[in-house]
Amino acid sequence: MKNIKYFIFLIGIFSCISCNEDFVTKEFTNGIVEDNFYKTVKDAEQALTGVYDPISRKGVYRESFVVLGECSSDNIDEQTGDNGDYGFQWKAVSDYRWLADNIFIYSRWYDCYAGIFRANTFLQKVPTIVMDETLKKQYLAEASFLRAVYYWNLVITFGDVPLVNKVLSQSEYRKLARSPIAEVYKLIEADLIAAIPNLPVANSNPVGRVTKGAALGFLGRMYLYQNKWQQAADASKQVVDLGRYKLVPDFISLFNGKNENSVESLMEFQAVTFAPGYWDLGTKNSIASMWSPTIGWSNWYTPSKETVTIFPKGDQRRKSILVVGAVPADSIDVDGKGAKPFPTPPMRPTYFNNVSVRKYLPEGRDMNNVNNYDVNNHIIRYAEVLLNQAEALNEVGKGSEALVPLNQVRERAKMEPITETNQTALRTIIRQERRLELMFEGHRFFDLARWGIAETVLKSKGFIKGRNEFFPVPLAELGVMPNLTQYPK
Repeated sequence: MKNIKYFIFLIGIFSCISCNEDFVTKEFTNGIVEDNFYKTVKDAEQALTGVYDPISRKGVYRESFVVLGECSSDNIDEQTGDNGDYGFQWKAVSDYRWLADNIFIYSRWYDCYAGIFRANTFLQKVPTIVMDETLKKQYLAEASFLRAVYYWNLVITFGDVPLVNKVLSQSEYRKLARSPIAEVYKLIEADLIAAIPNLPVANSNPVGRVTKGAALGFLGRMYLYQNKWQQAADASKQVVDLGRYKLVPDFISLFNGKNENSVESLMEFQAVTFAPGYWDLGTKNSIASMWSPTIGWSNWYTPSKETVTIFPKGDQRRKSILVVGAVPADSIDVDGKGAKPFPTPPMRPTYFNNVSVRKYLPEGRDMNNVNNYDVNNHIIRYAEVLLNQAEALNEVGKGSEALVPLNQVRERAKMEPITETNQTALRTIIRQERRLELMFEGHRFFDLARWGIAETVLKSKGFIKGRNEFFPVPLAELGVMPNLTQYPK
């Protein structure tokens, strides 16, 4: 089993010090509080674990990354979900019926701000602890990186969001309003730039901790989202120049539990069998039980008809999906007894659009057991870094240089190299490569939005320009913060 001791989260401790997930200061009459907690190296270690914790929650890299980033895109069909309470909320995102009480929308808000509050408290309290200065700098760098990750998830989802970089009093909290996107990105960039020098190059022990490569890769992504093309290219090149990352030969092994924390991984959500069942709040499992080929209620996440047609012949990334009646037949091991043609017993016989997602399914284990879905999700991986670099280089007019990272990705997919260097034509190629490579990893909707083509691609699904670029803020927050608006102005 993977080395995941790091993610044995101290929920009890941090329900005290996180102010019940608000980012306000409250007074406690007993137990652990800030004044008697942040004293020792052990306290710092435990507190840092709490800053990592929201990564595993519904609103960040457990579920919402897929629902918000993919169900709202052309990768997922409107048949996603069902009429049950939980499935309805999947379908509502896919259908552009974006209500503020949707569990995936409000979880994104609350879970990210829980992480931000914890990071703010950590960054404020830990500098006073007497401990090894090198280790202290590393811990502070990790917290800064995590705050940047939480803010990035907020800014792509809600646009202008309240900017909080310190622990607030209740009165300060009530005065919060939206801060311009540019100011939020400024903090994200500053956090990443400050973190990079003090992060280790090698994977930390225990596994799952932040490294220099993850921070540089995320910095490149931040610049890409702001159209800061040269900076994006430079940051991505720094990841390449570390010499620690490469593409693994077997593409699907990145997503079936057989090649976790590989040389392609810059950072992963460390999924773990953590509770009696998938629905338990303590569960840290992967989302993939929702499209399991063996569980009858799992037909909630439907690849669009288009996804079946867009992979060129021979493209290894076609293994991202399972197609009924494929020739030659797709196959998958769903019970540890060997690969079987899809779908044959014990697989269920029917699927919307005759297709199912394959990514994150735990091949070689009994998929009827929902606690087997402890397959890691990638927060950022090397293939994305190469595509980020290719896109950025093309946008600054260096098409021939962009072909180098682009063709590395295509070579792994068993595709012929691209020779096109015309900027407009190459832009279209790179965007399609990004879709094929990163399908179902939470990028597609946000890519379409940042490229300014969401209306063109998604209008038939219900996308309305000027409305659906961002999701609505949870209604409860509007009552607490009178200056806050549900949508950016």
